[in-house]
Amino acid sequence: RRCSPATGDCGAPPAMTHSRPSSSSSSFPVGSRVTFTCAEGARKIPGLPDTMECLPGNIWSRLTEPCGRSCGAPTRVRFAALSKEDARRNFFPVGINVSYVCRLGYENSSESSPSSTCLENLTWSQPEELCRSECFQYFCWKYQKSSPDCSQPASQN
Repeated sequence: RRCSPATGDCGAPPAMTHSRPSSSSSSFPVGSRVTFTCAEGARKIPGLPDTMECLPGNIWSRLTEPCGRSCGAPTRVRFAALSKEDARRNFFPVGINVSYVCRLGYENSSESSPSSTCLENLTWSQPEELCRSECFQYFCWKYQKSSPDCSQPASQN
Protein backbone atom coordinates (compact mmCIF):
# COMPACT_ATOMS: atom_id res chain seq x y z
CA ARG A 1 0.00 0.00 0.00
CA ARG A 2 1.35 3.43 -0.92
CA CYS A 3 1.10 6.48 1.27
CA SER A 4 -0.05 9.53 -0.54
CA PRO A 5 0.84 12.96 0.72
CA ALA A 6 -1.84 14.63 2.74
CA THR A 7 -3.87 16.86 0.53
CA GLY A 8 -5.63 19.90 1.74
CA ASP A 9 -7.32 23.01 0.49
CA CYS A 10 -6.55 26.60 1.33
CA GLY A 11 -9.87 27.96 0.12
CA ALA A 12 -10.05 31.36 -1.55
CA PRO A 13 -6.95 33.56 -1.16
CA PRO A 14 -7.18 36.47 1.30
CA ALA A 15 -8.80 39.66 0.04
CA MET A 16 -6.55 42.63 -0.71
CA THR A 17 -7.48 46.27 -1.11
CA HIS A 18 -5.86 47.06 -4.47
CA SER A 19 -5.07 43.59 -5.86
CA ARG A 20 -7.29 40.83 -7.26
CA PRO A 21 -6.50 37.10 -7.61
CA SER A 22 -6.14 35.77 -11.16
CA SER A 23 -8.62 32.98 -10.37
CA SER A 24 -12.11 33.30 -8.92
CA SER A 25 -12.08 29.69 -7.69
CA SER A 26 -12.75 29.07 -4.01
CA SER A 27 -10.81 25.79 -3.91
CA PHE A 28 -7.01 25.63 -4.06
CA PRO A 29 -5.22 22.38 -3.22
CA VAL A 30 -1.82 22.45 -1.50
CA GLY A 31 0.81 23.49 -4.06
CA SER A 32 -1.57 25.73 -6.04
CA ARG A 33 -0.34 29.21 -6.91
CA VAL A 34 -2.38 32.34 -7.42
CA THR A 35 -1.08 35.47 -9.11
CA PHE A 36 -2.59 38.85 -8.23
CA THR A 37 -3.24 41.66 -10.69
CA CYS A 38 -3.92 45.30 -9.90
CA ALA A 39 -7.48 46.50 -9.47
CA GLU A 40 -8.64 49.45 -11.54
CA GLY A 41 -6.91 52.66 -10.49
CA ALA A 42 -4.01 50.81 -8.83
CA ARG A 43 -0.46 50.18 -10.08
CA LYS A 44 2.05 47.38 -9.49
CA ILE A 45 4.57 48.30 -6.80
CA PRO A 46 8.03 47.70 -8.30
CA GLY A 47 10.03 44.89 -6.72
CA LEU A 48 7.16 43.18 -4.89
CA PRO A 49 6.18 39.59 -5.76
CA ASP A 50 2.61 39.05 -6.96
CA THR A 51 2.13 35.30 -6.37
CA MET A 52 1.12 33.30 -3.30
CA GLU A 53 1.07 29.55 -2.78
CA CYS A 54 -1.18 27.18 -0.84
CA LEU A 55 1.17 25.56 1.70
CA PRO A 56 0.90 22.29 3.66
CA GLY A 57 -1.36 22.91 6.62
CA ASN A 58 -3.88 24.61 4.32
CA ILE A 59 -2.44 28.09 4.74
CA TRP A 60 -1.51 30.66 2.13
CA SER A 61 2.08 31.89 1.90
CA ARG A 62 2.56 35.48 2.98
CA LEU A 63 2.28 38.16 0.32
CA THR A 64 2.59 41.90 0.80
CA GLU A 65 -0.03 43.57 -1.34
CA PRO A 66 1.65 43.96 -4.75
CA CYS A 67 -0.46 46.91 -5.94
CA GLY A 68 -1.27 50.34 -4.58
CA ARG A 69 -2.58 53.77 -5.42
CA SER A 70 -0.02 55.93 -7.19
CA CYS A 71 0.10 59.36 -8.78
CA GLY A 72 1.27 59.51 -12.37
CA ALA A 73 4.56 61.17 -13.28
CA PRO A 74 5.21 64.33 -11.22
CA THR A 75 4.33 67.75 -12.60
CA ARG A 76 6.89 69.15 -15.06
CA VAL A 77 7.87 72.74 -14.38
CA ARG A 78 9.79 75.28 -16.46
CA PHE A 79 12.18 76.39 -13.73
CA ALA A 80 13.26 73.02 -12.27
CA ALA A 81 13.79 69.33 -13.07
CA LEU A 82 13.07 66.32 -10.86
CA SER A 83 15.96 65.21 -8.66
CA LYS A 84 17.89 62.26 -10.13
CA GLU A 85 16.58 59.96 -7.40
CA ASP A 86 12.93 60.89 -8.02
CA ALA A 87 13.34 60.79 -11.82
CA ARG A 88 14.17 57.06 -11.50
CA ARG A 89 10.94 56.23 -9.64
CA ASN A 90 7.86 54.88 -11.38
CA PHE A 91 5.60 54.40 -8.36
CA PHE A 92 4.44 57.39 -6.32
CA PRO A 93 2.23 56.42 -3.35
CA VAL A 94 -0.07 58.96 -1.74
CA GLY A 95 1.92 61.23 0.57
CA ILE A 96 5.31 60.83 -1.12
CA ASN A 97 7.29 64.03 -1.72
CA VAL A 98 9.48 64.52 -4.78
CA SER A 99 12.22 67.15 -4.98
CA TYR A 100 13.22 69.38 -7.84
CA VAL A 101 16.59 70.91 -8.75
CA CYS A 102 16.79 74.35 -10.39
CA ARG A 103 17.43 74.14 -14.13
CA LEU A 104 20.42 75.74 -15.85
CA GLY A 105 19.85 79.50 -15.99
CA TYR A 106 17.89 79.45 -12.71
CA GLU A 107 19.13 79.89 -9.17
CA ASN A 108 17.54 78.71 -5.94
CA SER A 109 16.18 81.71 -4.05
CA SER A 110 15.71 79.94 -0.71
CA GLU A 111 17.24 77.41 1.69
CA SER A 112 14.83 74.66 0.61
CA SER A 113 14.28 72.90 -2.72
CA PRO A 114 11.05 73.02 -4.69
CA SER A 115 8.98 69.93 -3.97
CA SER A 116 5.62 68.39 -4.77
CA THR A 117 3.44 65.86 -2.92
CA CYS A 118 1.21 63.07 -4.29
CA LEU A 119 -2.22 63.97 -2.89
CA GLU A 120 -5.08 61.69 -1.81
CA ASN A 121 -6.93 62.40 -5.10
CA LEU A 122 -3.82 61.13 -7.01
CA THR A 123 -2.83 64.58 -8.29
CA TRP A 124 0.35 66.50 -7.45
CA SER A 125 0.58 69.61 -5.31
CA GLN A 126 1.98 72.61 -7.19
CA PRO A 127 5.71 72.98 -6.52
CA GLU A 128 6.70 76.34 -5.08
CA GLU A 129 8.64 78.44 -7.57
CA LEU A 130 11.85 78.77 -5.58
CA CYS A 131 14.11 79.03 -8.63
CA ARG A 132 14.63 82.46 -10.14
CA SER A 133 15.99 83.30 -13.54
CA GLU A 134 19.65 84.32 -13.22
CA CYS A 135 18.90 87.17 -15.65
CA PHE A 136 16.22 88.45 -13.27
CA GLN A 137 18.66 88.16 -10.35
CA TYR A 138 21.28 90.10 -12.35
CA PHE A 139 18.75 92.85 -13.13
CA CYS A 140 17.92 93.25 -9.43
CA TRP A 141 21.60 93.28 -8.47
CA LYS A 142 22.75 95.65 -11.26
CA TYR A 143 20.02 98.20 -10.73
CA GLN A 144 19.81 97.64 -6.97
CA LYS A 145 16.09 97.38 -7.20
CA SER A 146 14.40 97.30 -3.86
CA SER A 147 10.99 96.74 -5.41
CA PRO A 148 8.87 93.80 -4.22
CA ASP A 149 9.47 92.15 -7.62
CA CYS A 150 13.13 91.59 -6.72
CA SER A 151 12.20 89.57 -3.65
CA GLN A 152 9.75 87.38 -5.55
CA PRO A 153 10.50 84.55 -7.99
CA ALA A 154 10.12 85.34 -11.68
CA SER A 155 6.58 84.61 -12.88
CA GLN A 156 5.96 81.73 -15.26
CA ASN A 157 5.24 82.77 -18.83
